[in-house]
Amino acid sequence: MIWAIILILVIGAFIIIGVCASDKQKEMDKKRATEIEIIGNFPSNYKSIINPDKNAKLTLVEPDDKFMIHKFNQYGTLEKKIIPFEKIIEAEVSIDDCTVTKVSKGSQITGAVVGGIAAGSIGALVGGLSSNKTETKHFKKIDLKLKLDDFSSPIYRFDFLPSKDEFGLENVKGFKQDDPKVKDALSNAEIWQGIMEIAIRKANKVAQ
Repeated sequence: MIWAIILILVIGAFIIIGVCASDKQKEMDKKRATEIEIIGNFPSNYKSIINPDKNAKLTLVEPDDKFMIHKFNQYGTLEKKIIPFEKIIEAEVSIDDCTVTKVSKGSQITGAVVGGIAAGSIGALVGGLSSNKTETKHFKKIDLKLKLDDFSSPIYRFDFLPSKDEFGLENVKGFKQDDPKVKDALSNAEIWQGIMEIAIRKANKVAQ
């Protein structure tokens, strides 16, 4: 009987600790989300996007022909990076590490879904993954990758899908194709790839 009581107390203690830890994590996440939303103090007409994990923010500073990146590092501190248009060598959107569209300096957009992108079709991005090798009903990652003319940091990735599911667990299986999170991710990826294309073309014109 006494062992049963001890077991119940131990289990109860673990539950209480788990709840407290969860509440503390939620409070920290809320604080970080607020911090990254207001960082930069940009005018309201500046275009920016915060990733679903609330740990990175990408802002277009059009008057200065540059992008501003704010990202939390492993120590929980916000870091800032400036990317001038002319430093972007290549921009590509990938789904589960499969490139679906790409634009580079001195070239036009390439990829299987060029027509769909030009027409503004979100479904075209999914349609670009129609081969047997890449066909899937779940998506783990939809991101924008920038190749930069920068020895210290030549690659930058911005994720449009959360890394965790609605229960706060690691997104191992991925999100279903018809999940609103996937639709939003594809829409945002399409928009920001278009912005990167404009930035690269503008830098090309200035260089000529």
